[in-house]
Amino acid sequence: MTPRRIVASYLLLQAIGTAAWWAWLFYDPESTKWFQPAAWPAEALLGFWLGDFLLLVGGSVVTGVGVLRALPWAPVAVWSLAAAVWYPTLYCIGVSVITGQAWIASAMMVAMAGLTLAMATIYGTAQQSPSTIRVISLTRTAALGWTIAQVILFWGVFLWIIPVAIVELEDRLQWPRFSHSGQTVMSLVLGTGASMLGLWSGITMATIGDGTPLPTATAPKLVLSGPYRYVRNPMALAGVLQGGAVGWLLGSPSVVGYSLAGAVVWHLLVRPIEEADLQKRFGDNYRVYQHRVRLWLPTFAINSESTLGVPRQR
Repeated sequence: MTPRRIVASYLLLQAIGTAAWWAWLFYDPESTKWFQPAAWPAEALLGFWLGDFLLLVGGSVVTGVGVLRALPWAPVAVWSLAAAVWYPTLYCIGVSVITGQAWIASAMMVAMAGLTLAMATIYGTAQQSPSTIRVISLTRTAALGWTIAQVILFWGVFLWIIPVAIVELEDRLQWPRFSHSGQTVMSLVLGTGASMLGLWSGITMATIGDGTPLPTATAPKLVLSGPYRYVRNPMALAGVLQGGAVGWLLGSPSVVGYSLAGAVVWHLLVRPIEEADLQKRFGDNYRVYQHRVRLWLPTFAINSESTLGVPRQR
Protein backbone atom coordinates (compact mmCIF):
# COMPACT_ATOMS: atom_id res chain seq x y z
CA MET A 1 0.00 0.00 0.00
CA THR A 2 1.11 3.53 -0.72
CA PRO A 3 1.54 5.91 2.26
CA ARG A 4 -1.54 7.83 1.13
CA ARG A 5 -3.65 4.67 1.14
CA ILE A 6 -2.28 3.68 4.55
CA VAL A 7 -3.40 7.01 6.03
CA ALA A 8 -6.81 6.95 4.33
CA SER A 9 -7.45 3.33 5.31
CA TYR A 10 -6.57 3.97 8.94
CA LEU A 11 -8.81 7.04 9.16
CA LEU A 12 -11.79 5.18 7.70
CA LEU A 13 -11.21 2.27 10.11
CA GLN A 14 -10.99 4.78 12.95
CA ALA A 15 -14.37 6.22 11.97
CA ILE A 16 -15.96 2.75 11.84
CA GLY A 17 -14.40 1.68 15.16
CA THR A 18 -15.47 4.86 16.97
CA ALA A 19 -19.03 4.58 15.63
CA ALA A 20 -19.20 0.91 16.66
CA TRP A 21 -17.97 1.77 20.17
CA TRP A 22 -20.71 4.38 20.55
CA ALA A 23 -23.31 1.93 19.27
CA TRP A 24 -22.23 -0.49 21.99
CA LEU A 25 -22.47 2.20 24.70
CA PHE A 26 -25.99 3.21 23.66
CA TYR A 27 -27.10 -0.40 23.35
CA ASP A 28 -25.72 -1.24 26.81
CA PRO A 29 -25.35 1.90 28.99
CA GLU A 30 -23.97 -0.26 31.82
CA SER A 31 -20.84 -0.73 29.73
CA THR A 32 -19.91 2.89 30.45
CA LYS A 33 -18.57 1.76 33.85
CA TRP A 34 -15.55 0.30 32.05
CA PHE A 35 -14.57 3.72 30.71
CA GLN A 36 -15.23 6.26 33.45
CA PRO A 37 -14.81 6.67 37.24
CA ALA A 38 -17.17 4.49 39.27
CA ALA A 39 -18.98 7.44 40.88
CA TRP A 40 -19.92 9.04 37.56
CA PRO A 41 -23.39 8.49 36.06
CA ALA A 42 -23.60 6.94 32.59
CA GLU A 43 -24.71 10.29 31.15
CA ALA A 44 -21.30 11.81 31.97
CA LEU A 45 -19.73 9.72 29.21
CA LEU A 46 -22.74 9.44 26.90
CA GLY A 47 -22.90 13.23 26.69
CA PHE A 48 -19.82 13.24 24.48
CA TRP A 49 -21.68 11.51 21.63
CA LEU A 50 -22.36 14.60 19.53
CA GLY A 51 -18.78 15.90 19.60
CA ASP A 52 -17.36 12.46 18.85
CA PHE A 53 -19.71 11.82 15.94
CA LEU A 54 -19.07 15.23 14.38
CA LEU A 55 -15.34 15.58 15.00
CA LEU A 56 -13.98 12.03 15.29
CA VAL A 57 -16.32 9.92 13.16
CA GLY A 58 -17.28 12.57 10.60
CA GLY A 59 -13.86 14.21 10.69
CA SER A 60 -12.09 10.89 10.09
CA VAL A 61 -14.35 10.07 7.12
CA VAL A 62 -13.99 13.49 5.48
CA THR A 63 -10.24 13.59 6.07
CA GLY A 64 -9.79 10.02 4.83
CA VAL A 65 -11.60 10.81 1.60
CA GLY A 66 -9.55 13.98 1.17
CA VAL A 67 -6.32 12.06 1.66
CA LEU A 68 -7.38 9.27 -0.72
CA ARG A 69 -8.16 11.81 -3.44
CA ALA A 70 -5.06 13.92 -2.65
CA LEU A 71 -7.19 17.05 -2.30
CA PRO A 72 -5.26 20.26 -1.60
CA TRP A 73 -6.75 20.77 1.86
CA ALA A 74 -5.94 17.22 3.03
CA PRO A 75 -2.65 18.03 4.87
CA VAL A 76 -4.35 20.69 6.98
CA ALA A 77 -7.30 18.36 7.62
CA VAL A 78 -5.06 15.53 8.86
CA TRP A 79 -3.23 17.76 11.33
CA SER A 80 -6.50 19.38 12.44
CA LEU A 81 -8.00 15.94 13.09
CA ALA A 82 -4.92 14.96 15.12
CA ALA A 83 -5.38 18.08 17.25
CA ALA A 84 -9.09 17.35 17.67
CA VAL A 85 -8.37 13.81 18.89
CA TRP A 86 -5.73 14.96 21.36
CA TYR A 87 -8.13 17.30 23.19
CA PRO A 88 -10.46 14.57 24.59
CA THR A 89 -7.40 12.37 25.09
CA LEU A 90 -5.81 14.90 27.43
CA TYR A 91 -9.15 15.29 29.19
CA CYS A 92 -9.32 11.53 29.81
CA ILE A 93 -5.76 11.43 31.09
CA GLY A 94 -6.50 14.35 33.42
CA VAL A 95 -9.54 12.52 34.82
CA SER A 96 -7.50 9.34 35.35
CA VAL A 97 -4.70 11.22 37.11
CA ILE A 98 -7.14 12.93 39.49
CA THR A 99 -9.34 9.91 40.23
CA GLY A 100 -6.92 7.03 39.74
CA GLN A 101 -9.58 5.35 37.59
CA ALA A 102 -10.73 5.07 33.96
CA TRP A 103 -7.26 4.23 32.68
CA ILE A 104 -8.79 1.91 30.08
CA ALA A 105 -10.49 4.91 28.47
CA SER A 106 -7.26 6.92 28.66
CA ALA A 107 -5.31 4.13 26.99
CA MET A 108 -7.90 3.78 24.22
CA MET A 109 -7.90 7.51 23.57
CA VAL A 110 -4.11 7.86 23.67
CA ALA A 111 -3.80 4.97 21.21
CA MET A 112 -6.22 6.71 18.84
CA ALA A 113 -4.52 10.07 19.29
CA GLY A 114 -1.06 8.58 18.79
CA LEU A 115 -2.06 6.72 15.63
CA THR A 116 -3.79 9.79 14.21
CA LEU A 117 -0.66 11.85 14.92
CA ALA A 118 1.42 9.15 13.24
CA MET A 119 -0.83 9.37 10.18
CA ALA A 120 -0.32 13.14 10.15
CA THR A 121 3.47 12.73 10.17
CA ILE A 122 3.24 10.18 7.35
CA TYR A 123 1.08 12.49 5.21
CA GLY A 124 3.32 15.42 6.03
CA THR A 125 2.59 18.96 4.98
CA ALA A 126 1.79 20.70 1.73
CA GLN A 127 5.55 20.92 1.08
CA GLN A 128 6.14 17.17 1.65
CA SER A 129 5.11 14.00 -0.14
CA PRO A 130 3.40 11.29 1.94
CA SER A 131 6.01 8.81 3.18
CA THR A 132 6.31 6.17 5.90
CA ILE A 133 10.05 6.89 6.10
CA ARG A 134 11.20 10.45 5.49
CA VAL A 135 14.82 11.61 5.79
CA ILE A 136 15.13 15.06 7.35
CA SER A 137 18.47 16.67 8.14
CA LEU A 138 18.21 18.74 11.32
CA THR A 139 20.63 20.87 13.28
CA ARG A 140 22.03 19.13 16.32
CA THR A 141 19.95 21.30 18.66
CA ALA A 142 16.71 20.70 16.75
CA ALA A 143 17.35 16.95 16.47
CA LEU A 144 18.09 16.70 20.17
CA GLY A 145 15.00 18.72 21.11
CA TRP A 146 12.66 16.64 18.92
CA THR A 147 14.23 13.42 20.20
CA ILE A 148 13.71 14.37 23.85
CA ALA A 149 10.09 15.33 23.08
CA GLN A 150 9.55 11.95 21.42
CA VAL A 151 11.11 10.13 24.36
CA ILE A 152 8.79 11.89 26.84
CA LEU A 153 5.72 11.13 24.69
CA PHE A 154 6.60 7.48 24.04
CA TRP A 155 7.60 6.73 27.63
CA GLY A 156 4.46 8.39 28.97
CA VAL A 157 2.21 6.39 26.66
CA PHE A 158 3.90 2.98 26.48
CA LEU A 159 5.43 2.80 29.96
CA TRP A 160 2.75 4.50 32.04
CA ILE A 161 -0.72 4.93 30.55
CA ILE A 162 -1.04 1.62 28.68
CA PRO A 163 0.49 -0.56 31.46
CA VAL A 164 -1.74 1.02 34.12
CA ALA A 165 -4.76 0.45 31.87
CA ILE A 166 -3.76 -3.20 31.46
CA VAL A 167 -3.55 -3.58 35.25
CA GLU A 168 -6.97 -1.94 35.62
CA LEU A 169 -8.37 -4.44 33.12
CA GLU A 170 -6.72 -7.32 35.02
CA ASP A 171 -8.36 -6.10 38.24
CA ARG A 172 -11.78 -5.89 36.60
CA LEU A 173 -11.39 -9.41 35.26
CA GLN A 174 -10.01 -10.54 38.64
CA TRP A 175 -6.83 -11.92 37.13
CA PRO A 176 -4.09 -12.57 39.71
CA ARG A 177 -0.83 -10.64 39.87
CA PHE A 178 2.50 -11.90 41.14
CA SER A 179 4.92 -10.70 43.81
CA HIS A 180 8.19 -11.87 45.30
CA SER A 181 10.94 -10.57 47.55
CA GLY A 182 13.18 -7.94 45.99
CA GLN A 183 10.72 -7.34 43.19
CA THR A 184 10.68 -3.55 43.48
CA VAL A 185 14.45 -3.13 43.69
CA MET A 186 15.28 -5.56 40.87
CA SER A 187 12.62 -4.20 38.50
CA LEU A 188 13.76 -0.62 39.15
CA VAL A 189 17.38 -1.56 38.47
CA LEU A 190 16.38 -3.18 35.16
CA GLY A 191 14.12 -0.26 34.22
CA THR A 192 16.78 2.34 35.06
CA GLY A 193 19.44 0.52 33.05
CA ALA A 194 17.11 0.11 30.07
CA SER A 195 16.08 3.78 30.25
CA MET A 196 19.72 4.88 30.26
CA LEU A 197 20.30 2.71 27.17
CA GLY A 198 17.27 4.28 25.46
CA LEU A 199 18.42 7.82 26.24
CA TRP A 200 21.97 7.06 25.12
CA SER A 201 20.63 5.67 21.86
CA GLY A 202 18.33 8.61 21.16
CA ILE A 203 20.96 11.23 21.99
CA THR A 204 23.50 9.43 19.79
CA MET A 205 21.00 9.34 16.91
CA ALA A 206 20.37 13.08 17.29
CA THR A 207 23.91 14.30 17.77
CA ILE A 208 25.69 11.98 15.32
CA GLY A 209 22.94 11.19 12.81
CA ASP A 210 21.35 14.68 12.68
CA GLY A 211 17.87 13.15 12.91
CA THR A 212 15.38 11.58 15.29
CA PRO A 213 14.27 7.99 16.01
CA LEU A 214 10.88 8.78 14.39
CA PRO A 215 10.71 7.12 10.93
CA THR A 216 9.19 10.21 9.33
CA ALA A 217 12.09 12.35 10.60
CA THR A 218 14.84 9.77 10.44
CA ALA A 219 18.58 10.47 10.46
CA PRO A 220 20.31 11.09 7.12
CA LYS A 221 23.54 9.50 8.39
CA LEU A 222 24.34 5.89 9.25
CA VAL A 223 25.01 5.91 12.99
CA LEU A 224 27.66 3.46 14.23
CA SER A 225 28.71 5.20 17.44
CA GLY A 226 27.66 4.73 21.05
CA PRO A 227 25.36 1.76 21.69
CA TYR A 228 25.04 1.15 17.95
CA ARG A 229 28.53 -0.36 18.03
CA TYR A 230 27.20 -3.26 20.05
CA VAL A 231 23.62 -3.89 18.89
CA ARG A 232 21.83 -2.80 15.71
CA ASN A 233 18.72 -1.35 17.32
CA PRO A 234 19.43 -0.49 20.93
CA MET A 235 16.27 1.63 21.21
CA ALA A 236 14.04 -1.36 20.44
CA LEU A 237 15.99 -3.49 22.93
CA ALA A 238 15.71 -0.75 25.55
CA GLY A 239 11.96 -0.42 24.99
CA VAL A 240 11.34 -4.14 25.42
CA LEU A 241 13.40 -4.21 28.62
CA GLN A 242 11.64 -1.11 29.94
CA GLY A 243 8.20 -2.62 29.32
CA GLY A 244 9.26 -5.86 30.98
CA ALA A 245 10.58 -3.92 33.97
CA VAL A 246 7.28 -2.04 34.33
CA GLY A 247 5.35 -5.32 34.21
CA TRP A 248 7.73 -6.81 36.77
CA LEU A 249 7.32 -3.79 39.06
CA LEU A 250 3.51 -3.97 38.81
CA GLY A 251 3.46 -7.75 39.17
CA SER A 252 1.44 -7.98 35.96
CA PRO A 253 1.89 -10.98 33.64
CA SER A 254 -0.20 -9.16 31.03
CA VAL A 255 2.10 -6.12 30.98
CA VAL A 256 5.12 -8.40 30.60
CA GLY A 257 3.29 -10.13 27.74
CA TYR A 258 2.43 -6.74 26.22
CA SER A 259 6.13 -5.89 26.20
CA LEU A 260 7.08 -9.17 24.53
CA ALA A 261 4.25 -8.77 22.00
CA GLY A 262 5.66 -5.35 21.12
CA ALA A 263 9.03 -6.97 20.41
CA VAL A 264 7.41 -9.52 18.11
CA VAL A 265 5.44 -6.84 16.22
CA TRP A 266 8.54 -4.71 15.79
CA HIS A 267 10.66 -7.67 14.68
CA LEU A 268 8.15 -9.00 12.14
CA LEU A 269 6.54 -5.82 10.80
CA VAL A 270 8.74 -2.78 11.45
CA ARG A 271 12.27 -4.20 11.23
CA PRO A 272 12.06 -5.45 7.60
CA ILE A 273 10.85 -2.04 6.38
CA GLU A 274 13.51 -0.20 8.36
CA GLU A 275 16.32 -2.49 7.20
CA ALA A 276 15.22 -2.29 3.56
CA ASP A 277 15.37 1.50 3.76
CA LEU A 278 18.83 1.45 5.33
CA GLN A 279 20.11 -0.98 2.70
CA LYS A 280 18.73 1.25 -0.03
CA ARG A 281 20.27 4.42 1.39
CA PHE A 282 23.63 3.12 2.64
CA GLY A 283 24.21 0.06 0.47
CA ASP A 284 27.26 -2.07 1.28
CA ASN A 285 28.15 0.05 4.30
CA TYR A 286 24.96 -0.99 6.04
CA ARG A 287 25.20 -4.61 4.85
CA VAL A 288 28.68 -4.91 6.39
CA TYR A 289 27.37 -3.43 9.63
CA GLN A 290 24.31 -5.70 9.54
CA HIS A 291 26.57 -8.75 9.12
CA ARG A 292 28.95 -7.86 11.96
CA VAL A 293 26.58 -6.47 14.61
CA ARG A 294 23.68 -8.54 15.94
CA LEU A 295 20.11 -7.27 16.16
CA TRP A 296 19.00 -8.24 19.68
CA LEU A 297 21.99 -9.74 21.50
CA PRO A 298 24.86 -7.28 22.03
CA THR A 299 28.41 -8.24 21.22
CA PHE A 300 30.87 -6.73 23.64
CA ALA A 301 33.83 -6.90 21.32
CA ILE A 302 35.12 -3.37 20.90
CA ASN A 303 33.78 -2.37 17.50
CA SER A 304 34.62 0.84 15.73
CA GLU A 305 33.67 2.28 12.36
CA SER A 306 36.96 1.04 10.90
CA THR A 307 36.52 -2.54 12.19
CA LEU A 308 32.98 -2.55 10.84
CA GLY A 309 34.38 -1.83 7.40
CA VAL A 310 32.55 1.50 7.11
CA PRO A 311 34.32 4.80 6.39
CA ARG A 312 34.27 7.22 9.29
CA GLN A 313 31.65 9.94 8.88
CA ARG A 314 32.31 13.56 9.75
